Amino acid sequence: MESRFYALILGLVVLSGELCADVRVISWETKKGAKVNFVRAAEIPMVDIRVVFGAGSVRDGRNYGLAKVVNRLLLEGAGEFEASGFKDKLAMTGANLYADSLREMAFISLRTLKSEEYYNESLDLLTLAVTRPQFNALEMKRVVEEMQLEIALKEQSLGAVADESLWGSIYKDHPYGNFPLGNKESLESLQREDLLAFFSTYYVTQNAVISIVGDLEKADAIELSEKLSEKMLQGKPPKPIPDVTIPAGLTTIIDKQSKQTHIRLGQVGISRNEPDYFPLLVGNHALGGNSLVSVLFQEIREKRGLSYSTYSYFVPMEKRGPFVVGMQTENEKKDEALKVLREQVTKFLRDGPSDTDLKLAKANLIKGFPNRIDSNQKILGYLSMIGFYGLPSDYLTTFPKKIENVNKSDVVAAFREKMPLDFATVVVGEMTGSD
Repeated sequence: MESRFYALILGLVVLSGELCADVRVISWETKKGAKVNFVRAAEIPMVDIRVVFGAGSVRDGRNYGLAKVVNRLLLEGAGEFEASGFKDKLAMTGANLYADSLREMAFISLRTLKSEEYYNESLDLLTLAVTRPQFNALEMKRVVEEMQLEIALKEQSLGAVADESLWGSIYKDHPYGNFPLGNKESLESLQREDLLAFFSTYYVTQNAVISIVGDLEKADAIELSEKLSEKMLQGKPPKPIPDVTIPAGLTTIIDKQSKQTHIRLGQVGISRNEPDYFPLLVGNHALGGNSLVSVLFQEIREKRGLSYSTYSYFVPMEKRGPFVVGMQTENEKKDEALKVLREQVTKFLRDGPSDTDLKLAKANLIKGFPNRIDSNQKILGYLSMIGFYGLPSDYLTTFPKKIENVNKSDVVAAFREKMPLDFATVVVGEMTGSD
């Protein structure tokens, strides 16, 4: 039975490699220096475009929340169109235009029909959004109020509180610790001049990656990228993000009324260009990234019944993003659950995965990869990542082979080198009556 299972997995691995080989990335730069990645996808008459900027909360300085306010206002009036007029115009094209801002990056994306009457008008609106946003005072006030409400709602979520507290513990004196939504006081102090200065500094071609997927010839994609970038400020590349230091593993206890406790262990993890990226990816998949068959799931939930859910993940970034181990458990089980969690993580970092767990992790990653690139929008996300972090243009086609080549000694060596055992710990739950 086991031999038939692995034969099936091997067949899926071969098939996935063939599927990934179909994604061919073409790269160039516009005349004003914006990076461009393009994948032709002629199957449907659609075009997906994303413009990514190094303009996330890491660039907020002390104006916490500034990056997200700027990003949200891109769609609240641009050029000669007030917010309602801009949205009405967009609705007439049938296109979907949306934006978001994260810790390192901010982006704006357009999905439009290829038909010339819709394509050109929607592209004009995207161009206005990235070149001439209005930053209207009334819209700014509304966006700030919405973000303050989101902050209040997140404070009611134990999981969100645990996650942000862990980021703050790991990156206490680093801009990665900036909460993307900011805080109430900082948001209230923002001025329109702050927004204009941020936009003119970071929403520039020297800080931009344009990704295009859709029913276009290369010449059409080049014309599109030039049209987008020619009206943007050229600017300068932003200053490098500061290097990350490894913090002491402190424990943070947050007392909130709840029937459940959320636990996080975390430490500085890996960058996107980490030489040991693939051994660490495979190892984490075996530890806690592979849902129902991971080591943590089997040892903590299945064998001991200590957790509703348990998992681990890396957040690779320009510098070393976090490695996070998470768990949700009943309040009365939290001490035992945390003890077992620490033991299992320590054992894994010392010994690595079993041969069986390693095979399952590799097979799952390889056979599941085609599902990650089975739509134009998913490919668009990968193109943006490739361009933003300067990854090789053949990243998608070589992914299965690099996973396949990982062995146990690679995983053990990578985790021992990169992962100190002194973890920051966050426990969020009702602490009344605990020792």
